[in-house]
Amino acid sequence: MIKRKLLAGILVLSALVGTVGCTQYKAEGQENNENITIIKDTKDILATEVVASKIDIYEGIIGNDWIDENKIVITKENSELEPVKIDNAKLKADFEVKNLYVYNLNDKAEKSIGDQSKFQDGAIFAPNNKYLFYRNEFEEKATGYISDAQGNTIAKITDNVIDEYDLSEAQWINNEELIIPCHSIRGFATINVDGRIKKIKDVESGTMGTQDPLDGLSITNPIKVLDKIYYVTIHRGAHDDNKLKVYDMNKKEKKVLVKDHVQEVTLSPSKEQLLMITSNLDKDVNELITIDLEGKQRDILVEGYIFGAKWSVDGTKVVYISNEEGHEGVYVVDVKTKKKSLIATGEYYTPIKWSPSGQKIMMHSKKPKNNGRPFDEMDVTNVVTLK
Repeated sequence: MIKRKLLAGILVLSALVGTVGCTQYKAEGQENNENITIIKDTKDILATEVVASKIDIYEGIIGNDWIDENKIVITKENSELEPVKIDNAKLKADFEVKNLYVYNLNDKAEKSIGDQSKFQDGAIFAPNNKYLFYRNEFEEKATGYISDAQGNTIAKITDNVIDEYDLSEAQWINNEELIIPCHSIRGFATINVDGRIKKIKDVESGTMGTQDPLDGLSITNPIKVLDKIYYVTIHRGAHDDNKLKVYDMNKKEKKVLVKDHVQEVTLSPSKEQLLMITSNLDKDVNELITIDLEGKQRDILVEGYIFGAKWSVDGTKVVYISNEEGHEGVYVVDVKTKKKSLIATGEYYTPIKWSPSGQKIMMHSKKPKNNGRPFDEMDVTNVVTLK
């Protein structure tokens, strides 16, 4: 399948000095005799009330999502298991097995989730943080799981029409339902927390990406609002490549809603707006745009080399990552005023998530391991607390 995965890089954070475990840095003064560099606005950064007051560093883990203000779900390498070996016509590689844990940010205590003998990934919480969805990687048959907030399995999701890529695109519709693309039936499937699966067939036509990864059509970013499904199609070289479409389940009709080169799309907390990242090929930049559910009321918030945009809990702000040379970092933009603030400098990657209160932002970075081997890096989770 065609998957849009961001390359990991080296953590560069001018305000931080890496240490083992969790280290807390405050913007005011010094801590642990370390000099702290206060992040200053550049001419391109308009100051607002949203600034970082501290950044906590957790090495060796990837923060996937929040449970509450003090607990997160993480992915962590399981050194006790042998790497997964893939050797076929498409791929030859070894992957270190990673598992999911409930992680306490205060005392760093961990609790395992599900079957730790298998590679686990893709943890996302329902809006009310009551249910967790995740999947197993590298299995003969694609399998997803729904658990409670403590990691206890409630439902196992497996079906002959669902493949690994379908599960990797899962999104919560509400507190009790998920939606995934379902390429084998050229449509979608909704999944209830009790394991019930409902299939929506023949939305698209022709060769799908699971049949022909290079020339087939693939579906990403599914969003369901009432009787409509919004989604992005990837179809290399075709007229519907990177287009935002909408499918009316009642009328059984689909149309292209946005003709831009759409990279990402997410639904606002109010379920009244869509947030998109599109590529403006004429300007050679990305644009962060809001539109209503009819594709109108278009508003450009930010331009630049950006990705990973996420709404704040109250829908008033958006956090995003910039990899523009000289302006790398994590920014927050106010949806109404369009003023943006730099909250952390350096190279960051997805996943990036707001906490339930909207007072913290969790993001992923990398740093070199101290073993002298080039490109050998460890995962780092950074938690920014906002003033």
